[in-house]
Amino acid sequence: MNIVKVTHLFLLLTLLTGCWDLQEVNEISIVSGLAIDKGSESRYRLTVELFNPSEMGSENASGHTASIVLGIEGDSLGELTHKINTVISRKPIYSHMKTVIISEEIAQAGIEEIFDIMDRHREIRNDFNILVVEAPNLAADALRITYPLQKVSTQKINSQAETFQNEWGGDPGIRLMDLVDAIVSPGREPTTSVIKIIGGVQQGSTVENNQATTPLTYIEMVGNSVFKDNKLIGKMSLVNTRSYLLTQNNLNRTSIAITCSENKTVDIRIKRMKANTTVKMIGGVPKIQINISGEGTLEGSQCRDSIASFKVTDEYEKKSAKLIADEVFQTINLAQKKYGSDIFGFGETLYKSTPSEFNKVKDNWNEVFSEAQVEVDATIKIRRSGLRIDSYLNELNE
Repeated sequence: MNIVKVTHLFLLLTLLTGCWDLQEVNEISIVSGLAIDKGSESRYRLTVELFNPSEMGSENASGHTASIVLGIEGDSLGELTHKINTVISRKPIYSHMKTVIISEEIAQAGIEEIFDIMDRHREIRNDFNILVVEAPNLAADALRITYPLQKVSTQKINSQAETFQNEWGGDPGIRLMDLVDAIVSPGREPTTSVIKIIGGVQQGSTVENNQATTPLTYIEMVGNSVFKDNKLIGKMSLVNTRSYLLTQNNLNRTSIAITCSENKTVDIRIKRMKANTTVKMIGGVPKIQINISGEGTLEGSQCRDSIASFKVTDEYEKKSAKLIADEVFQTINLAQKKYGSDIFGFGETLYKSTPSEFNKVKDNWNEVFSEAQVEVDATIKIRRSGLRIDSYLNELNE
């Protein structure tokens, strides 16, 4: 009986302990995003964007800024995340961070050290975007641009990147664990999204930029980065980014335009895309085979061909498949011949299928990858044509 009483007492005590690490809202500042640049007198300059909660809701807003952007310099990012209180009054909380932006200069110098603190930090989650901002702008510049629809810069960039990836496929969708895995893997090189600041940065932080129908300054998604040995060596276009996503089986949907006659096009919306990738070593040379499938919907046509005709549908399907296959092949070829960097993880695929073969070449996999034979086949089936079978254009000359 005494043992039972002691057990019950112990259980009651555990329920009464409360939250040992409780922090009041008025004692903390929530970090929405951060930027990492090279310091003028130190290795790094860390800039954070902090929420201004009183301006987030429309009822209590008084016209002040919805976020505050401040930064300090130092040689250690881990130290700077705590030393930031030299310029802010409250304890920074990084658990709700949505965007991390690094400058092109920092990326070219190497990224393996700067993400170690984030990988270890118990508060930092794995759901934030990682982006490189094109020179000559600094990473911190992207935090200072205000927008009419979303008041917090890093939240807007996060939403913009995710929506773009879901609707067309222009953001590689890289998160912290993806980047860390690529850094430590001998069969994959890192990649991130690349953004560009359009317009003057000083104008971007003005009230006029927030009120203008067409903002004076804004962020544009321009493609993805290519790293080798954890250093930025180049960039790829949005079409290349879409092809990268397809090789990763991470392309939800996209839109393409194929020719139906001279100077006229047909718009195809493609969904349910799948890519099956195999990598084999044949005679010491990798053979990469990618088979792609997808379903299409005819969204618009400048031609008067009847979609009810099997011949027309078959022609559109073949052209769609060829366009997709060619884009994927050209993207891989660019990574091979220009950069010599396997951002796709074909080395990982080879390791999973035949570890013994990969272990023979893992120390110089990028060089072996650059000589790989690549074949890309695609099959696209057009299932629908919207609300019409034939275009109303057919009726104009009747």
